[in-house]
Amino acid sequence: MAENMTEDALLQYEKMKRSIESTPLPANFRELIDRAAERFDQRVALRFFEDKQELTFAGLHEDVNRLASSLHGLGIGEGSHVAVLLPNRIEFPVTWLALAVIGAVMVPTNTQYTGSELDYLFNDGDVGFLVVDESMLPAFESMLNPPAALSDDRVIVCGHPGDRSWHSWEYLRDRGDPGFVSDIRVTGDTLLNIQYTSGTTGFPKGCMQSQRYWLLIGCCVSLSNPEINSLLTDHPYFYMDPQWQLVWGLYSGATVNVARRMSSSRFLEWVRRYSIEWAWFPKPLLKLPEQETDCDHPIKKFNVGAISAAAILDAEARFGRQIRMAFGMTEIGAGLVVPSELPDQEILKTCGVAAPFREVRIVDDEGIDVANGEPGELLVRGDSIFQGYYNKPEANEKSFYGEWFRTGDVFLRTDKGYYRIIGRIKDMIRRSSENISALEVEQVIMQLPGVFEAAAVPVPDELRGEEVKIYVQLNDGVKQELVPPESITAHCESHLAPFKVPRFIAYVDTFPRTASNKIAKNTLVAGHVDLRAGCFDREA
Repeated sequence: MAENMTEDALLQYEKMKRSIESTPLPANFRELIDRAAERFDQRVALRFFEDKQELTFAGLHEDVNRLASSLHGLGIGEGSHVAVLLPNRIEFPVTWLALAVIGAVMVPTNTQYTGSELDYLFNDGDVGFLVVDESMLPAFESMLNPPAALSDDRVIVCGHPGDRSWHSWEYLRDRGDPGFVSDIRVTGDTLLNIQYTSGTTGFPKGCMQSQRYWLLIGCCVSLSNPEINSLLTDHPYFYMDPQWQLVWGLYSGATVNVARRMSSSRFLEWVRRYSIEWAWFPKPLLKLPEQETDCDHPIKKFNVGAISAAAILDAEARFGRQIRMAFGMTEIGAGLVVPSELPDQEILKTCGVAAPFREVRIVDDEGIDVANGEPGELLVRGDSIFQGYYNKPEANEKSFYGEWFRTGDVFLRTDKGYYRIIGRIKDMIRRSSENISALEVEQVIMQLPGVFEAAAVPVPDELRGEEVKIYVQLNDGVKQELVPPESITAHCESHLAPFKVPRFIAYVDTFPRTASNKIAKNTLVAGHVDLRAGCFDREA
């Protein structure tokens, strides 16, 4: 009976997927914004609730037109590369949409970057204009090698522009034409973003993403969740999620509520106060003490990134709502999804099945398909995946088998057709001829009470080739004596094969991060001549 229910649910998902793929979508961002203003008018489109700022769909449409007309007057147009260095403030989405309607290209920039990091990104991305928050000006002014094109009259400041001949964002917005219509021809293939990846193995690479790339992500999520009228975004706007969530809101009429930053302690308060119906589930929420009111909230559905099936079931029981995983990348957008309709708990151990507009397969080192249950590299192809890495021909050549993008992730396909992630190809540890997924070890250790995050790395070993070392960050206020190495080892021994149990354990106060907030393992181990020194060794 359960097997028949699963088969029926998969057929229902495939039917919904085909329906989404056959739905006419806006041709470009201008059409998306015009459609939203006409359909949803005075409904609230954006709410930056901590700043007490909001815009209706009609008001957003007007602000976008005003700013676009002024930016066009400054010489920004088709193909102009504009770096946006802003925190989560309402000017960010307005700027992105204004650039879109005049065919310009946004280069979203991490607000924690130093001057030297800005030197790399602005030059690598051929940045010709900059929109910057006044609080970020010291980092900008500390650049030693700014692009030659980035003169003072090409810098736009949100806040006080000071004594330089920089432009005021507010002034440009206020003086612009609310009825502005660009004569620039913009299509779905027009480049919209150069979105830099995390650069875990080297310098970040800029993914070239078209207008249709973003339309597919946001509109597909909207069509998959027609019941959602209000959503929360608490990631930085220079990341992917707030951008496609804005497209979702513009397409469906849902209100996008924006926080300055994620806060697990305030999360449920925000959800209740602003009647939020969809959000990314913040995994640190599971570390907080349980409350009788945990189920008392208006959320209809959560999505979540990499998390164990056990943690999903615990969270669903505690917070009373469905939580589903998805797999995506800067290069492909959404690749795999766990359909909401599927009753099979086995799928919770996986990333699901192919998302709308996506095909996937798993191949060996020679690019040949492997059998179910056999690990290999996940390949993805489909409508409007990224257009390649900007100015990186060698990386582009290595990243594709024909039209199939090589994700660099090791997956296997179950007999039921679900795709389960094993780890990164370059994040595998090989111990005594056994391949060990760093992700698997990390997820097991993160199930321990008191553990906030973990990172597994290989340690060279003459006898076994590599040994497993785990770095552990504990929850705030939790002392190492409460989670000693012996308890970590015992926990791993009860959940992992013996060859996967870490030999070395070290504690950290915090982890170094990449631009996309992933743990920067290369930075974590850099400068250590001997990774065994100063840490617990269970064989000592």
